[in-house]
Amino acid sequence: MKYTSSFSLRGVIITLMVMALTVASLTGCGKKVIITPQATPSSGASQLHQQARVAYDRGDYTAASALYDRILQKPNLSATEKRSAWRYFALSTIKSGRAFLGLQALDRWEQSQPGVTESTEWQDAWVLAVKQLPQDKALELLESTYRNTSKPWGMRANAALLLAGIEWKKGNTGAALTSLEDLYAKAPNTKYKAALERRLFSELNGIDAQQLATLSGHLTPENEITYPYSLILLEKARRAAGDQQNWPSAWAAIERLRTLGKLADPTIIDSVLAPLQKEFGEPTQGIALALPLTGPYGSIGWKILRGAGIAHWQLTNSGYNFALKVINTESPTWEQELAALPEGFTIVGGPLRKDIFRKIYDRDLTEKHAFFCFLSSLPAGTEGEDAWRFFSSPKDQIQALLNFTQFDLGINNYAALYPNESYGKHMTQLFVDLAQQQTGNPVLTASYTPKQPQGWSKDVKNLLIKSDRENKELQAVNGNGENPLYAKMNSGQYEDMPYQPAFKAVFLPDSWKNMESIIPHFFFHQEDRAVFLGPTLWEQGLSAGKKLESRYYKLAVFPGIWNPFTPTNASKQLVQAMDDAGLGKPDAWVGLGYDFIRLTAGMGSMSSDWDDDSVNESLASAQNMDWSIAPMTWDADGKASENLFLFRPSRNGFVPVNPESFANRVNTVRVRHDERIQMMMDEADTKNAEKLGISLGEYQQQQTAERTSSIQTAEAEESGLFSFETTPATSQ
Repeated sequence: MKYTSSFSLRGVIITLMVMALTVASLTGCGKKVIITPQATPSSGASQLHQQARVAYDRGDYTAASALYDRILQKPNLSATEKRSAWRYFALSTIKSGRAFLGLQALDRWEQSQPGVTESTEWQDAWVLAVKQLPQDKALELLESTYRNTSKPWGMRANAALLLAGIEWKKGNTGAALTSLEDLYAKAPNTKYKAALERRLFSELNGIDAQQLATLSGHLTPENEITYPYSLILLEKARRAAGDQQNWPSAWAAIERLRTLGKLADPTIIDSVLAPLQKEFGEPTQGIALALPLTGPYGSIGWKILRGAGIAHWQLTNSGYNFALKVINTESPTWEQELAALPEGFTIVGGPLRKDIFRKIYDRDLTEKHAFFCFLSSLPAGTEGEDAWRFFSSPKDQIQALLNFTQFDLGINNYAALYPNESYGKHMTQLFVDLAQQQTGNPVLTASYTPKQPQGWSKDVKNLLIKSDRENKELQAVNGNGENPLYAKMNSGQYEDMPYQPAFKAVFLPDSWKNMESIIPHFFFHQEDRAVFLGPTLWEQGLSAGKKLESRYYKLAVFPGIWNPFTPTNASKQLVQAMDDAGLGKPDAWVGLGYDFIRLTAGMGSMSSDWDDDSVNESLASAQNMDWSIAPMTWDADGKASENLFLFRPSRNGFVPVNPESFANRVNTVRVRHDERIQMMMDEADTKNAEKLGISLGEYQQQQTAERTSSIQTAEAEESGLFSFETTPATSQ
């Protein structure tokens, strides 16, 4: 079968293009035809066997091949003797560099010992022979072998590996590596996967530095723990470890493979790590991550690790030298692993769950390591002393909303409508406290039952009625300010007018799914001016890309940690790194891991006698970096806060808030609302004028006069001009 450039077996061609990664230079040799043993006397066979085996064992394969050839000429050999002679004749012939003759000998060995092609020894010899063939002959043999489904899977896999190596040399590295992933996935069991791993690692050991660098260019934090990339990383780390300066980074890579890798034969990693650790010891400087990598929170843990891995990769390539160790907090041994961290691993990122932190705190592990927890809050009295927060808090969310509405929109009156459950109660109480502290005004609150949507319209109406009543009471005391429209509206002459709530913004701490039902109820009850304030929780529902009836949400706003619309330089680098690796787009969790490593690396190494003051001092300077997520700051006491981004719902998700545009939209909505009220009153006046048989102008003049008289009377009564007390009459 002739080889053509169009060859592309889905499983090999481009299929294994790299597995053989480093196929040695192919050399040819003259073809020799095996001569059928002649029927000659068999005297001296035993002595020849002994001489041949001695030659083979001492590595004199040319002599061994000649001696076994002579043995095979002997008549009357037993089946066992023939099998042994063909075995060693094939092996010694191939090892002496005679590929064509060796391949024929392998066939005779197989005939004398059916099933031997399944053995590692036979397949290793076959691979070595193929490597010695001219490239055109090798390709022809490899293609036919891979296509022949009657051949053992291991033999076909080896053919694929060698084909991959040849194709890789042609520059098809990426496609070849992808094909190797497919081959590995098709391996029938763990045994064959382990064989593929050993074969590839053996090949990688022999490639030159330039070839390894080309392969390493395809490594990413996502793929480096899976075949074939894990073995490329292992070989890269093995070579780098020879330099004492690079040992911490090399150790981190190997340790990451040992902890997170998915090799069928993990002894490959141990065989590399053990002698290196014996020579150099375990690195004493690094950063650890305590994350859930399995279980219900595993996907989040992996996202954080992905961002952290990219940051570690970038920093070590830029000259930073520190190890990164990962501990799976879902592992039964996680506590022991944390306790066993060297003192040089001062900083630990995580945990992600409060119950895990409680166990860490109870074991006094916070005395040994500085934990930067991915938690929204820490137990009272611990933040900035026993641990640090590396995550936004509910206070950060609310503060972002209050600052925006007060300083950009001029709003100082708020309400809160919350679900009657723990999260809603907690967030609302925090909102009330902060809003009253910041504005000096009380916050009107009301609740609803989360699982009874049939009552939500009434709950919204009751909130509006209550606020409308309060507003009218305030207007009765303080007047109607600069808007005479409301004085007319509140005169009692009009029915079914929109409520006039005192609040200008309402806090709604619930999921976006519920908001899609609750917010429209405000419009049903004719309140279209309120600014709706939500928590970061809204982002989850809006990220689904569901199309919205956007007219209800033009004045809605919520905070977020990750801004994909107006990236910083840091987030651009993260996005580019993810894109180059084919990992999709980052999100807040990926950015969190990315910035954590960059921040803590910028804090520098800490001595074993570190304390909370030294951590806080290091944070003071390190925090002034370019953040990919919303920037965080720590005060002198180690208390964290995050300046969150603000977003508003849009037709296909959400977009960043432009404060000026948003303020203009609020003003426009208010003007249109007043125009609608004026129109409703004009319509009512027209109907009343028609009933009285007078013109609209005459009717409105009459109503204005009555209101003026009523106001004057009220003012006179208030000033004491009229007395309703009875006094004795006096004579004139």
